[in-house]
Amino acid sequence: IVTALATFCLTRLIDHLATPPAGRHDAQSRHLAEARVSASAAASVKTPCPVPTPCPAPTPCPVPTPCPVSNGGSPPPSVLSTVRGQVRAAREKPANGWKTLPEAEKRAYIEQNYGTVSTPAYARPARRREGWFAVIGFPVGINEANRQRRALLRELWYPEYPNLAHESGSVRAEFIIGLLTYQGEGHDDSLVEQLHEEQMAHGDLALVNAREATKDPYRGDPKCTGEKILAWFQQVVVLHRTTRFFLKADWDTWIHTTRLEHTLRTLLATRQGPLYFGNTLWCSYSLRNFQPCGYGFGPLQAAGAKKVECPLLPGGGDAVGPYPYAAGLFWGMSYDLVKWIAGSRLVYDFWHNASARFEPPYWVKGEDSAFGFFAHIAPFPELTPLHWGWDIVHDGWEFRDDAERGLCTSSVSAKSLVVHSMHSRMDFELVRAQFRERCNATCEQTALPFAVDGLRDLCGRNGNIPKAYAKCANAGHKAIDGPPNDVRVPASRPRRTCNNKVREKNVPFIASREEGGTIECVAEQAKSIFA
Repeated sequence: IVTALATFCLTRLIDHLATPPAGRHDAQSRHLAEARVSASAAASVKTPCPVPTPCPAPTPCPVPTPCPVSNGGSPPPSVLSTVRGQVRAAREKPANGWKTLPEAEKRAYIEQNYGTVSTPAYARPARRREGWFAVIGFPVGINEANRQRRALLRELWYPEYPNLAHESGSVRAEFIIGLLTYQGEGHDDSLVEQLHEEQMAHGDLALVNAREATKDPYRGDPKCTGEKILAWFQQVVVLHRTTRFFLKADWDTWIHTTRLEHTLRTLLATRQGPLYFGNTLWCSYSLRNFQPCGYGFGPLQAAGAKKVECPLLPGGGDAVGPYPYAAGLFWGMSYDLVKWIAGSRLVYDFWHNASARFEPPYWVKGEDSAFGFFAHIAPFPELTPLHWGWDIVHDGWEFRDDAERGLCTSSVSAKSLVVHSMHSRMDFELVRAQFRERCNATCEQTALPFAVDGLRDLCGRNGNIPKAYAKCANAGHKAIDGPPNDVRVPASRPRRTCNNKVREKNVPFIASREEGGTIECVAEQAKSIFA
């Protein structure tokens, strides 16, 4: 039997090698079938059982040799294994090497030698089919008070408006949290576990690669969340690619999202070009100090303050401005402006220069004024923030002392959209009750117009405004204090393009030629964003 099978295998192996590749797969199947038949025939030959020979006493009889038992006609497993191994070993290797074969020949080789292998269909996980109309980001901290505030907003604010925070809604809220401490270290295990559990439960944390807010040495508590907002922008331009507007709000803010969406769809959604809106203030910005200076409620007041206040800073003599920015309690930008800020080299340089500055502490003031500065230098000539008005976006009257009440403070009314400065649960419940009482269904569907609606509207209100605000030249006004576009934007830091000038394999290390390596770098020419 063994001799017959060996002869059979050798014959079939020779036959296999002589078979053209196109018919090899069929030949392999036929050979295996023939092997089964041959082995079955050999196994079916019955070997007669020997007749036991009587044993003389008292010698014990040997144990009789068991008779071969048929296994139903199948060849022994060892025989089939041998045949399969010989067939596999005889497969023709690609004549020209796998790497050089065209894709079609690679596919033919796989199918001829291994058969056609089907690929199971990928089951895409369930997800939203449409993007959000607007996404609101709340920069929040990592302590227990901030965790409780997130829970309070989910409990009171999320269910209040049908367009908010639901899979079928059109407005999403996210709590922006940096994955690093303000010292640039990772959070401890207990906080990482808590953030993980919270994200799994609610899915509304925007965990970004940035530090938590800087500690302001003048006020003691964390202030300025600019790093986190910029990291959030870089994230959302991908995650929320089809979102029309992104809004930033403080954690002590209540937003009537039904009215917000109606107003944005009515007044802004059809406008072309980038948009920036909120309640505007004015300032200048010292890039050397990474802080604003020369504040004012309008351009003329800010222009006067710049001359007095900015030179007091160590590097404030060349401050940029004045320019308008949307106050930090609540502001918004369209997707195209957010995308430009997220991808701007000048903004990237600003971020990293500010982040590398520890003494005095980096970027401790002016998250809102810094993003206004980014909008000011963006390559959109007529972009300026739209101003809603302090009766629409305002601090709550009840939550400010008499000494604090002023232009920015108002009671909730039928004109209110955003209320700021709540400190406790009862503050939030009061604002919710006042909105329910004072803004009915008709109010919700009434758009809230902007008090200052664009660059041309702003610059045409007072003949002295173009003297202070350089962008008025882009709206057809003569800029008396300088030529058009005199924004004095610093050049972004030039990059170096580096290449290996020695075409060798296995270069021992990567270094410049000056250091004994093979890399040569050429610096690009620095240029302004408007060049």
